Amino acid sequence: MNSAEEKKVGANNGGIAVWKTLVVELSQKWARRYSAGRILWGAGFVLAILSLVAVVAISCRSGKQLQEATRAVTHTREVLEKLGDIAARLSEVESAARSFAISGKQSHLSPFYTAAEAVPPQVDELKLLLRDDPSQLRSVTEIEPVIARHLKVMKDMVELGDKNLFRGYGQRSLTDEGNNLMEQIRIAFSTMDKEQRARLDQEQTAVAAKAERVTMISWAGSVLAGMLVLACGACALRAMHGRGKAEEKLGRLLGSMPDALVIVNAEGKIAGTNAQTGKLFGYSDRELEGESMALLVPERFRKTQRQYYAAHFSPRGGRVPETTMELCGLHKDGREFPIEVSTKPLAAEKGLVVTSAIRDITDRKRVEQQISKLNKELERRAMELENANKELEAFSYSVSHDLRSPLQNIDSFSLILMEDYANQLDAEGLDYVQRLRGSCQHMQDIIDALLALSNMMRKELLVDHFDLTALANAVAADLKQKNPDRLVDWVIAEGLTAEGDAQLLRVVLENLFGNAWKFTANRPRARIEFGALPQSNGARTYFVRDDGAGFDMAHAGHLFKPFKRLHDQSEFRGTGIGLATVQRVIHRHQGKIWAEGVVNHGATFCFTLTGEAGESNGQDYHPAQPK
Repeated sequence: MNSAEEKKVGANNGGIAVWKTLVVELSQKWARRYSAGRILWGAGFVLAILSLVAVVAISCRSGKQLQEATRAVTHTREVLEKLGDIAARLSEVESAARSFAISGKQSHLSPFYTAAEAVPPQVDELKLLLRDDPSQLRSVTEIEPVIARHLKVMKDMVELGDKNLFRGYGQRSLTDEGNNLMEQIRIAFSTMDKEQRARLDQEQTAVAAKAERVTMISWAGSVLAGMLVLACGACALRAMHGRGKAEEKLGRLLGSMPDALVIVNAEGKIAGTNAQTGKLFGYSDRELEGESMALLVPERFRKTQRQYYAAHFSPRGGRVPETTMELCGLHKDGREFPIEVSTKPLAAEKGLVVTSAIRDITDRKRVEQQISKLNKELERRAMELENANKELEAFSYSVSHDLRSPLQNIDSFSLILMEDYANQLDAEGLDYVQRLRGSCQHMQDIIDALLALSNMMRKELLVDHFDLTALANAVAADLKQKNPDRLVDWVIAEGLTAEGDAQLLRVVLENLFGNAWKFTANRPRARIEFGALPQSNGARTYFVRDDGAGFDMAHAGHLFKPFKRLHDQSEFRGTGIGLATVQRVIHRHQGKIWAEGVVNHGATFCFTLTGEAGESNGQDYHPAQPK
């Protein structure tokens, strides 16, 4: 054996000695703690058993109290239910008796006799339920003759009705007496109902308190039992694992670590590694033990690394804390890769060692590079978007100022032609001038719509909770005010609310309601409906429906494109911007919009409003009547 091999063997023996030192330390520490803690464990175990028994006893007693309180609540509810049943039966008796006495129809007799026969047994059942409540039982006993008299009066009324004598003989007297008796019964039942409901509230409060107490006791018992189980498990584990297993446990721990682990001694040599170290760097345990830690990094980092590890063992310097740094690792095949090294000094029995956890961060670096690339791309896109917005603002300014002036000149000169030179133009010439003015106005409307669309898309979204029904009613009122002679049935759902920008959503309703108003103009009496329907995922779909001109579904894809119109300008005027504006507002609210229609049978426009959490903004509603 040459000197190099002897040096290698000596280093290996030194590494093994360090591992054994760590194992001995762990074993001795465990033995001291076990011998000192046996008495504490025993005392704690006995105390835990006694506490658990006490908790079980208290839990059983509280459970019985909860059962009694629950039975009391059930009994009170049965009393209230029985009171309601008797009152309902008496009302059925009175209603059927009067109906028969007045109309003479035999169909009223069956419910009368059914209800009249059911009342006495129900009164007996109520008395049985109140047998333990003298006050309430006395009230039932006092009202029982009144109930019997009321049934007698109703039977007399039926008998007179059967003889066709009710109207001529006993109508007023029997009716008045029946009303008086029924009022006494109602007053008595109302008093009993109030007392029973007050008692029910008290009993439910008691049940809730007892249930909370049982829950707390059960929780405490569960925690105590869990602690007891854990304590028993810990004792069992301590008994099962002796000092001889400490080294095996430590080896398994190091082998299961996802990171490479290297232990360096005061000489700067590798004293121990785990299996992950060999996988990461390509060396076996024999090849690494006794070598310098510098073997695992490129040449340009070795001097710095030696100084770094030497600082941990320097008698002059202070204690170096746990640190983490990024370096380049060097594989056995010469390949470099990024690593993260976390070092921590560890005081062993025979001196200080430094543990180093080494992790391959190649994937993390790759992700960081991708994120950096994406950020740069995002910055470039943001710059492009900012430039596009500036160009859009310049275009809006040009449309607003540069195009309006020529249009106004054309319109003004056309007006002068019509007013000052009308006698020099024939009918065809006047028609051309009129068309010219109409085209100017149409172009002006398009410019206004484009400017409104541009300003709206640059407007900051102000999300708030608001009343959507009130907003819809306001828009509908504006339309009715502009043309009060039209006959239109408005059906707007009540109770609709939403989360969104109220001003922008008003633009949506103004366009959708305006289209419905426009395309139902040829109807002698039109119907426009606004509401919401639930979706399968719990969200809501809002809709605007009309019975107007409708459209061909084959052209539905052009509805929301700017300047794409499905009807001729001479038939229905418009700019072709409205639905495009609606779609952009809905998209800004992260929603969707679509339409369905049939020619000459109306159209339905549906849209959703979805918040950042993916949940519906709409709430339930009740259908409204036509306005």
